[in-house]
Amino acid sequence: MVGDVNGYNILHDEWDQEDPIKEVRDLLRDQDLFILNFEGVLLSKESSSETCRKFPRQSLFYSSPRIADFLHPTQFTIAALANNHILDCGDHGIKDTIRELSTRGILTMGAGENLSQACKPVVIQTKRVRLGIVNYLAMETDLISAGQVSPGAASWERCAGERQLAELKASADILVVALHLHLEPGWKGEVSARHISMVKRVLDAGADIVISHGPHVPSGILQSNGRVALLSLGNFLFRPDYWMPENAHDSLIVKVTVSPDSLTLSLFPFKIDDYGKPRIPSPQEASKILQDISTLSNLLGTTVNITGESGYVKVKRQR
Repeated sequence: MVGDVNGYNILHDEWDQEDPIKEVRDLLRDQDLFILNFEGVLLSKESSSETCRKFPRQSLFYSSPRIADFLHPTQFTIAALANNHILDCGDHGIKDTIRELSTRGILTMGAGENLSQACKPVVIQTKRVRLGIVNYLAMETDLISAGQVSPGAASWERCAGERQLAELKASADILVVALHLHLEPGWKGEVSARHISMVKRVLDAGADIVISHGPHVPSGILQSNGRVALLSLGNFLFRPDYWMPENAHDSLIVKVTVSPDSLTLSLFPFKIDDYGKPRIPSPQEASKILQDISTLSNLLGTTVNITGESGYVKVKRQR
């Protein structure tokens, strides 16, 4: 699992074929499932960017679909699209993004041409576990949410999240919710009370694993009744036009191993370089990132065990 991804400002020109995630690709191989938050729009060659527009108090993110060529490192890749940038280029932006990702074998969730499409979950059957995965945007304003006949993102309220998770629980061993948190300003590791309240609401509704993103910096880990929430994974592939604070260059790849009795989280820190690409950190950088995550997690009652340049959290599942 990783956080925010888009192709804006990443590929230098039309002919740039350098793998932007080459330094961390080996960490992503040979997994059953890779989940990312694609925060932006892919525009096909036939589409024009002239209809793209900024929403109040946020940037405009669109890019060439070529970035998606590098985003399918393992058997199943899912792009979560329920975020505040999925409508940056309107209806045709959503259509292009879903089509370009799907063409490359990447599954999508969390956005669509109408509410039914946006709310539709993804179900993955691995060798031993059946996963139900769903994606929501939690945002103060409702400008981005899909309607019955209008395009946009899935939201907890409009998708009737409690009922949806209850229905999904009947056919899945593990429920995973990707949650884009935009109820408070971002760019800080300390999680707001509103974000924690939203995450707990999702956990209480039956989610076994919550993957949160939105604040653009990594944050702590919350456990509740044998379930676990990553409160922010930070950025993975991200280069806006503006200066980012230093902690927005810190980030995590998180691997979750599912067994009948436990969820084991393995935390692999990395850095975002000045070109928005992930790189392997120095031992000192890795230690600092893990210590920061450990401190934030301790405030939430979770212990992160640090061994060398990685961290571990084991959650005992309740039957």
